Amino acid sequence: MTIRLRLTLWYGLTFAILIGLAGAVVWWQFDARLRESLAEELRVHAEDVATSLQQRDTAVSVVDPTRPGVFTALLGPGNETIAAAPGTPPDLPQLPPGASSRSLTAGGPRYEFYTVRVPAGRLLIVGSSLAELERSAAGLAELLLAIGAACAAGALVVGWWLAGRALSPIRRMTREADAIGPGELDRRLAVNHPGDEVGRLTATLNGLLARIEDGVRRERSFVSGAAHDLRTPIAALRMQLDVLLRGDLIPEPARAPLEDASRDAIDLGELADALLGLADAQSIGPHEAVEDVVLPLLVLRAEGDVERLARDRTVRIEQRVDEASVRVSAVRFHQALSNLLANAVRHGPEGGTVELEARIEPGAPGLGPTVLVEVADRGPGIDPRARADLFVPFAMPRRDASTAHGLGLATAAAAVRSQGGEIGYRDRDGGGAVFWFRLPIQSPLTGTVRA
Repeated sequence: MTIRLRLTLWYGLTFAILIGLAGAVVWWQFDARLRESLAEELRVHAEDVATSLQQRDTAVSVVDPTRPGVFTALLGPGNETIAAAPGTPPDLPQLPPGASSRSLTAGGPRYEFYTVRVPAGRLLIVGSSLAELERSAAGLAELLLAIGAACAAGALVVGWWLAGRALSPIRRMTREADAIGPGELDRRLAVNHPGDEVGRLTATLNGLLARIEDGVRRERSFVSGAAHDLRTPIAALRMQLDVLLRGDLIPEPARAPLEDASRDAIDLGELADALLGLADAQSIGPHEAVEDVVLPLLVLRAEGDVERLARDRTVRIEQRVDEASVRVSAVRFHQALSNLLANAVRHGPEGGTVELEARIEPGAPGLGPTVLVEVADRGPGIDPRARADLFVPFAMPRRDASTAHGLGLATAAAAVRSQGGEIGYRDRDGGGAVFWFRLPIQSPLTGTVRA
């Protein structure tokens, strides 16, 4: 349940409770005032009739046409009816002096009475049915319920609108935060009202982004510096080992350890190069300069990087590339595609085929065309449990292209994301893996080049 919906429900519930309490008080006051008014009317009428009994004839006194709905009865000492006005219910009981309210029969209508003792042990009873009063109170209750329901519905609508207005800065801030990509750590959220809670939250998030940016820059600087500093001594070590292995001065028992050391030095050199490539791919965001390049030429350049590896493993690369001029960062495109190709060649079966397809797609409305590149092999694929960290450095050593260092896929992902693109993986029909990436482009041409 969203915060907006919760706020709306709480607002509507609170408003409904307040309206209900106000309606109950109004109804209770209305009913009480009607009863008080009727009781006062009966008391005045009883006193008037009691006074007239001393001055006029009884039959005339108990019939009072000036008070419709009010009946008067005069009872003797034995509860016999001496005189009664029209509308008086039969079999009136003995009632205590003063005001009283009761039903004369079980489940019958209720009456309000006022009883006065008069000379000769007689009782003067003045009464009126409560049916009209109860109908008025019930009608008011129905009206209040209808008004309360309408007000509650209106409160929900107003509450939804108010909650939306109150949370609109949060929605805006969420959209801005979602739009910040991995290569845009220098971006900050807009602070429109620094004095309120949302403004202070935005400032806090901006401070967090600044600390993250500083930490990432420090990390990338460290990785780049360490890799750069390692390249020179590693290159010197490789050269010295190569010189030693070419000569005849090393006895045969000592050659095997030196050859192992040479292979380790090669691995260290490739690791340093991969670290530099990853740091370079992560260093520039989507504002990096782009250029118009021919898509088949980009593919051929990347294929040239893995030509030796493919020849060593007797792997053939089949292309299916749209002939198009695209506006992208050639460096980042090359980084992404060459790493994915090397990954497919290395982990596909020897003597197999790697299929590469690059095609132009129209893209979503308002976003422009994109180039979709897919690299498919017949290797073992990716364990579903490991796919969440597939493009994280060092997380997938068994499927990475950087001689099992775990940086090739991470470098490809960093290069693609730095240009506002997306990268992913899916299982290939019939077995194998398909790695793909998509980049925004401009100016597509037509045609297809096959190789």
